Amino acid sequence: RASPLTQVEAALARLPRRIVLVRHGESEGNADNTLYRTKADNLIELTRAGIEQATAVGHRLKALFGDDRVFLVISPFERTMQTARCLRKAIEANIVHTQIEPRVREQEFGNLQGDEFKAFRTQQQSIGRFFYRFPTGESGADVHGRTCSWWEGWVRQVNLRPGFEHADALVVVTHGLTMRLILMQLYGWSPNTFSTVWNAGNCDMYVLKLNLDKPGTTPYEIDSAEGDYPNSTLDAVVTMSDGTEQTLPLNDYLKLAPPRTTDPDAAAEMLAEQHGLELASIVAVDFFAGRAGFNRDLVSPPIYRAAGRTQQRSQL
Repeated sequence: RASPLTQVEAALARLPRRIVLVRHGESEGNADNTLYRTKADNLIELTRAGIEQATAVGHRLKALFGDDRVFLVISPFERTMQTARCLRKAIEANIVHTQIEPRVREQEFGNLQGDEFKAFRTQQQSIGRFFYRFPTGESGADVHGRTCSWWEGWVRQVNLRPGFEHADALVVVTHGLTMRLILMQLYGWSPNTFSTVWNAGNCDMYVLKLNLDKPGTTPYEIDSAEGDYPNSTLDAVVTMSDGTEQTLPLNDYLKLAPPRTTDPDAAAEMLAEQHGLELASIVAVDFFAGRAGFNRDLVSPPIYRAAGRTQQRSQL
Protein backbone atom coordinates (compact mmCIF):
# COMPACT_ATOMS: atom_id res chain seq x y z
CA ARG A 1 0.00 0.00 0.00
CA ALA A 2 1.36 3.43 -0.96
CA SER A 3 2.52 5.71 1.84
CA PRO A 4 0.73 9.07 2.35
CA LEU A 5 3.81 10.88 1.00
CA THR A 6 3.84 8.76 -2.14
CA GLN A 7 0.13 9.48 -2.66
CA VAL A 8 0.74 13.22 -2.37
CA GLU A 9 3.64 13.05 -4.82
CA ALA A 10 1.50 11.08 -7.28
CA ALA A 11 -1.29 13.68 -7.02
CA LEU A 12 1.20 16.51 -7.64
CA ALA A 13 2.54 14.75 -10.72
CA ARG A 14 -0.99 14.56 -12.19
CA LEU A 15 -1.74 18.27 -11.85
CA PRO A 16 -2.20 20.16 -15.15
CA ARG A 17 1.11 21.57 -16.39
CA ARG A 18 -0.54 24.92 -17.04
CA ILE A 19 -3.54 26.80 -15.72
CA VAL A 20 -4.38 29.82 -17.88
CA LEU A 21 -6.66 32.52 -16.47
CA VAL A 22 -8.30 34.57 -19.24
CA ARG A 23 -10.36 37.71 -18.71
CA HIS A 24 -13.34 38.19 -21.02
CA GLY A 25 -13.15 40.52 -24.01
CA GLU A 26 -14.39 44.10 -23.96
CA SER A 27 -18.01 44.10 -22.82
CA GLU A 28 -20.90 46.47 -23.33
CA GLY A 29 -20.42 47.51 -19.71
CA ASN A 30 -16.73 48.27 -20.26
CA ALA A 31 -17.70 50.50 -23.19
CA ASP A 32 -20.64 52.16 -21.39
CA ASN A 33 -20.91 51.69 -17.64
CA THR A 34 -24.34 53.33 -17.52
CA LEU A 35 -25.73 50.16 -19.09
CA TYR A 36 -25.61 48.44 -15.70
CA ARG A 37 -28.53 50.63 -14.63
CA THR A 38 -30.94 48.78 -16.92
CA LYS A 39 -29.25 45.48 -17.78
CA ALA A 40 -28.26 42.79 -15.29
CA ASP A 41 -24.51 42.20 -14.99
CA ASN A 42 -24.79 38.53 -15.97
CA LEU A 43 -26.49 39.51 -19.26
CA ILE A 44 -23.87 42.04 -20.41
CA GLU A 45 -22.48 40.95 -23.80
CA LEU A 46 -19.27 41.50 -25.77
CA THR A 47 -18.74 44.43 -28.10
CA ARG A 48 -17.37 43.92 -31.60
CA ALA A 49 -13.93 44.80 -30.23
CA GLY A 50 -14.44 42.19 -27.50
CA ILE A 51 -15.21 39.53 -30.09
CA GLU A 52 -11.98 40.40 -31.94
CA GLN A 53 -10.00 40.25 -28.68
CA ALA A 54 -11.47 36.87 -27.79
CA THR A 55 -10.63 35.48 -31.22
CA ALA A 56 -7.06 36.78 -30.93
CA VAL A 57 -6.48 35.24 -27.48
CA GLY A 58 -7.61 31.91 -28.90
CA HIS A 59 -4.68 32.05 -31.34
CA ARG A 60 -2.34 32.92 -28.45
CA LEU A 61 -3.57 29.85 -26.60
CA LYS A 62 -3.13 27.58 -29.62
CA ALA A 63 0.47 28.74 -30.05
CA LEU A 64 1.07 27.98 -26.37
CA PHE A 65 -0.56 24.55 -26.21
CA GLY A 66 0.44 22.80 -29.41
CA ASP A 67 -1.18 19.37 -29.01
CA ASP A 68 -1.84 19.61 -25.26
CA ARG A 69 -5.21 18.40 -23.99
CA VAL A 70 -7.27 21.25 -22.53
CA PHE A 71 -10.09 21.44 -20.00
CA LEU A 72 -12.11 24.61 -20.65
CA VAL A 73 -13.73 26.20 -17.57
CA ILE A 74 -16.16 29.09 -18.07
CA SER A 75 -17.94 31.59 -15.83
CA PRO A 76 -21.70 31.46 -16.60
CA PHE A 77 -21.96 35.20 -17.38
CA GLU A 78 -22.89 36.05 -20.97
CA ARG A 79 -19.67 37.93 -21.75
CA THR A 80 -17.47 35.03 -20.59
CA MET A 81 -19.60 32.49 -22.45
CA GLN A 82 -19.25 34.55 -25.64
CA THR A 83 -15.49 34.92 -25.07
CA ALA A 84 -15.17 31.15 -24.70
CA ARG A 85 -17.15 30.53 -27.90
CA CYS A 86 -14.78 32.82 -29.81
CA LEU A 87 -11.48 31.57 -28.41
CA ARG A 88 -12.34 27.88 -28.58
CA LYS A 89 -12.43 27.98 -32.39
CA ALA A 90 -8.62 28.06 -32.37
CA ILE A 91 -8.22 25.30 -29.76
CA GLU A 92 -11.24 23.09 -30.55
CA ALA A 93 -9.01 20.13 -31.37
CA ASN A 94 -7.31 20.45 -27.96
CA ILE A 95 -10.44 20.56 -25.80
CA VAL A 96 -11.29 17.30 -24.04
CA HIS A 97 -13.77 18.71 -21.49
CA THR A 98 -15.85 21.86 -21.01
CA GLN A 99 -17.47 22.94 -17.75
CA ILE A 100 -19.57 25.93 -16.71
CA GLU A 101 -18.37 26.89 -13.22
CA PRO A 102 -20.42 29.44 -11.19
CA ARG A 103 -17.69 29.78 -8.56
CA VAL A 104 -15.48 31.71 -11.00
CA ARG A 105 -18.21 34.24 -11.90
CA GLU A 106 -17.91 38.00 -11.36
CA GLN A 107 -18.42 39.57 -7.95
CA GLU A 108 -22.12 40.14 -7.36
CA PHE A 109 -22.72 43.89 -7.12
CA GLY A 110 -26.51 43.66 -6.80
CA ASN A 111 -29.12 42.90 -9.42
CA LEU A 112 -29.06 46.33 -11.09
CA GLN A 113 -26.71 49.26 -10.46
CA GLY A 114 -28.98 52.29 -10.12
CA ASP A 115 -28.47 55.85 -8.88
CA GLU A 116 -27.39 54.66 -5.42
CA PHE A 117 -24.44 52.67 -6.82
CA LYS A 118 -22.16 55.73 -6.93
CA ALA A 119 -22.63 56.10 -3.16
CA PHE A 120 -21.77 52.42 -2.71
CA ARG A 121 -18.52 52.93 -4.62
CA THR A 122 -17.64 55.86 -2.35
CA GLN A 123 -18.25 53.69 0.72
CA GLN A 124 -16.13 50.96 -0.83
CA GLN A 125 -13.17 53.33 -1.19
CA SER A 126 -13.22 54.09 2.54
CA ILE A 127 -13.65 50.46 3.62
CA GLY A 128 -11.54 48.68 1.02
CA ARG A 129 -12.24 46.59 -2.10
CA PHE A 130 -11.66 43.31 -0.32
CA PHE A 131 -13.92 43.89 2.68
CA TYR A 132 -16.77 46.07 1.38
CA ARG A 133 -19.98 44.13 0.77
CA PHE A 134 -22.46 45.60 -1.68
CA PRO A 135 -26.09 45.62 -0.50
CA THR A 136 -27.74 42.45 -1.96
CA GLY A 137 -24.28 41.58 -3.35
CA GLU A 138 -20.88 40.25 -2.29
CA SER A 139 -17.63 41.51 -0.82
CA GLY A 140 -14.26 40.66 -2.29
CA ALA A 141 -13.81 38.35 0.71
CA ASP A 142 -16.95 36.45 -0.35
CA VAL A 143 -15.51 35.91 -3.83
CA HIS A 144 -12.21 34.85 -2.28
CA GLY A 145 -14.07 32.20 -0.29
CA ARG A 146 -15.72 30.65 -3.34
CA THR A 147 -12.52 30.72 -5.41
CA CYS A 148 -10.76 28.88 -2.56
CA SER A 149 -13.56 26.30 -2.56
CA TRP A 150 -13.21 25.84 -6.32
CA TRP A 151 -9.42 25.60 -6.25
CA GLU A 152 -9.14 23.23 -3.30
CA GLY A 153 -12.16 21.08 -4.12
CA TRP A 154 -11.94 20.95 -7.93
CA VAL A 155 -8.63 22.14 -9.42
CA ARG A 156 -6.53 19.87 -7.22
CA GLN A 157 -8.74 16.88 -8.11
CA VAL A 158 -9.28 17.56 -11.81
CA ASN A 159 -6.99 14.78 -13.04
CA LEU A 160 -7.81 12.33 -10.26
CA ARG A 161 -11.39 11.62 -11.31
CA PRO A 162 -11.96 8.16 -12.81
CA GLY A 163 -13.25 8.06 -16.35
CA PHE A 164 -12.06 11.55 -17.34
CA GLU A 165 -9.30 12.07 -19.87
CA HIS A 166 -6.18 13.67 -18.42
CA ALA A 167 -5.94 17.44 -18.99
CA ASP A 168 -2.51 18.94 -19.64
CA ALA A 169 -3.90 22.44 -19.19
CA LEU A 170 -6.89 24.31 -17.80
CA VAL A 171 -8.21 27.43 -19.51
CA VAL A 172 -10.40 29.44 -17.12
CA VAL A 173 -12.47 32.16 -18.82
CA THR A 174 -13.43 34.52 -16.02
CA HIS A 175 -13.37 38.14 -14.79
CA GLY A 176 -10.67 40.59 -13.74
CA LEU A 177 -11.51 40.69 -10.03
CA THR A 178 -11.93 36.93 -9.89
CA MET A 179 -8.50 36.46 -11.50
CA ARG A 180 -6.95 38.61 -8.79
CA LEU A 181 -8.68 36.65 -6.04
CA ILE A 182 -7.61 33.30 -7.53
CA LEU A 183 -4.02 34.58 -7.39
CA MET A 184 -4.58 35.91 -3.86
CA GLN A 185 -5.64 32.52 -2.51
CA LEU A 186 -2.87 30.75 -4.44
CA TYR A 187 -0.04 32.99 -3.24
CA GLY A 188 -1.37 34.00 0.18
CA TRP A 189 -1.56 37.74 -0.57
CA SER A 190 -2.71 40.00 2.23
CA PRO A 191 -5.73 42.27 1.59
CA ASN A 192 -3.21 45.14 1.37
CA THR A 193 -1.28 43.39 -1.41
CA PHE A 194 -4.53 42.49 -3.19
CA SER A 195 -5.50 46.17 -3.22
CA THR A 196 -2.30 47.07 -5.09
CA VAL A 197 -3.00 44.74 -8.03
CA TRP A 198 -4.64 46.19 -11.13
CA ASN A 199 -7.42 44.53 -13.07
CA ALA A 200 -6.26 42.48 -16.04
CA GLY A 201 -6.94 44.00 -19.43
CA ASN A 202 -9.65 42.54 -21.62
CA CYS A 203 -8.49 39.11 -22.83
CA ASP A 204 -5.22 39.32 -20.91
CA MET A 205 -4.12 35.84 -19.88
CA TYR A 206 -2.08 34.80 -16.85
CA VAL A 207 -0.19 31.55 -17.42
CA LEU A 208 0.38 29.56 -14.23
CA LYS A 209 3.04 26.90 -14.79
CA LEU A 210 3.55 23.88 -12.60
CA ASN A 211 6.92 23.84 -10.83
CA LEU A 212 7.36 20.72 -8.71
CA ASP A 213 10.50 22.22 -7.14
CA LYS A 214 8.26 24.66 -5.27
CA PRO A 215 6.60 23.70 -1.95
CA GLY A 216 2.87 23.20 -1.50
CA THR A 217 0.05 21.14 -2.94
CA THR A 218 -0.44 23.37 -6.01
CA PRO A 219 3.02 24.76 -6.84
CA TYR A 220 2.30 27.13 -9.71
CA GLU A 221 4.14 30.29 -10.70
CA ILE A 222 3.16 33.05 -13.15
CA ASP A 223 5.17 32.79 -16.38
CA SER A 224 5.44 36.27 -17.86
CA ALA A 225 7.25 34.90 -20.92
CA GLU A 226 4.22 32.82 -21.95
CA GLY A 227 1.48 35.20 -20.84
CA ASP A 228 0.76 38.56 -19.24
CA TYR A 229 1.84 39.62 -15.74
CA PRO A 230 -0.32 41.52 -13.22
CA ASN A 231 0.47 45.21 -12.79
CA SER A 232 0.64 46.36 -9.18
CA THR A 233 1.14 49.76 -7.55
CA LEU A 234 1.46 50.72 -3.89
CA ASP A 235 1.28 54.36 -2.77
CA ALA A 236 4.28 54.59 -0.42
CA VAL A 237 5.00 57.54 1.85
CA VAL A 238 8.70 58.32 1.45
CA THR A 239 10.71 60.42 3.90
CA MET A 240 13.52 62.30 2.17
CA SER A 241 16.89 63.32 3.60
CA ASP A 242 15.76 66.96 3.75
CA GLY A 243 12.92 65.99 6.10
CA THR A 244 10.09 66.26 3.57
CA GLU A 245 7.62 63.50 2.80
CA GLN A 246 6.34 62.46 -0.61
CA THR A 247 3.65 59.97 -1.56
CA LEU A 248 5.09 58.08 -4.51
CA PRO A 249 3.70 55.17 -6.53
CA LEU A 250 5.80 52.04 -6.06
CA ASN A 251 5.18 50.22 -9.34
CA ASP A 252 5.68 46.47 -9.80
CA TYR A 253 5.02 46.01 -6.10
CA LEU A 254 4.47 42.27 -6.60
CA LYS A 255 8.10 41.91 -7.66
CA LEU A 256 9.20 42.58 -4.09
CA ALA A 257 9.88 39.27 -2.34
CA PRO A 258 7.27 38.46 0.33
CA PRO A 259 6.78 39.47 3.05
CA ARG A 260 7.06 42.69 1.04
CA THR A 261 6.50 45.24 3.80
CA THR A 262 9.54 44.00 5.74
CA ASP A 263 12.04 44.99 3.02
CA PRO A 264 12.07 48.80 2.79
CA ASP A 265 15.62 48.76 1.40
CA ALA A 266 14.53 46.85 -1.72
CA ALA A 267 11.51 49.18 -2.02
CA ALA A 268 13.79 52.23 -1.77
CA GLU A 269 15.96 50.91 -4.60
CA MET A 270 12.89 50.42 -6.80
CA LEU A 271 11.53 53.88 -5.96
CA ALA A 272 14.88 55.53 -6.70
CA GLU A 273 15.06 53.82 -10.10
CA GLN A 274 11.43 54.49 -11.01
CA HIS A 275 11.42 58.17 -10.00
CA GLY A 276 14.98 59.22 -10.85
CA LEU A 277 15.98 59.77 -7.21
CA GLU A 278 19.32 59.37 -5.51
CA LEU A 279 19.10 56.29 -3.30
CA ALA A 280 20.92 58.14 -0.51
CA SER A 281 18.15 60.77 -0.44
CA ILE A 282 15.53 58.21 0.70
CA VAL A 283 15.56 57.97 4.49
CA ALA A 284 12.42 55.89 5.12
CA VAL A 285 9.69 54.08 3.23
CA ASP A 286 6.30 53.67 4.88
CA PHE A 287 4.21 51.00 3.16
CA PHE A 288 1.02 51.69 5.09
CA ALA A 289 0.58 55.44 5.52
CA GLY A 290 -0.57 55.92 1.94
CA ARG A 291 -3.71 53.87 2.56
CA ALA A 292 -7.03 55.69 2.77
CA GLY A 293 -8.18 56.09 6.35
CA PHE A 294 -4.78 55.22 7.87
CA ASN A 295 -4.13 56.94 11.22
CA ARG A 296 -0.85 58.80 10.78
CA ASP A 297 -0.63 59.29 14.56
CA LEU A 298 -0.29 55.52 14.98
CA VAL A 299 3.39 54.84 14.36
CA SER A 300 4.15 51.57 12.60
CA PRO A 301 6.61 49.13 14.22
CA PRO A 302 10.20 50.01 13.27
CA ILE A 303 10.61 46.96 11.02
CA TYR A 304 7.93 48.38 8.73
CA ARG A 305 9.30 51.93 8.77
CA ALA A 306 12.73 51.12 7.35
CA ALA A 307 14.27 49.59 10.46
CA GLY A 308 16.77 52.33 11.22
CA ARG A 309 17.35 53.32 7.61
CA THR A 310 18.86 56.69 8.67
CA GLN A 311 21.62 54.96 10.64
CA GLN A 312 22.11 52.25 8.00
CA ARG A 313 22.24 54.52 4.97
CA SER A 314 26.04 54.44 4.77
CA GLN A 315 25.95 50.62 4.54
CA LEU A 316 23.71 50.55 1.43
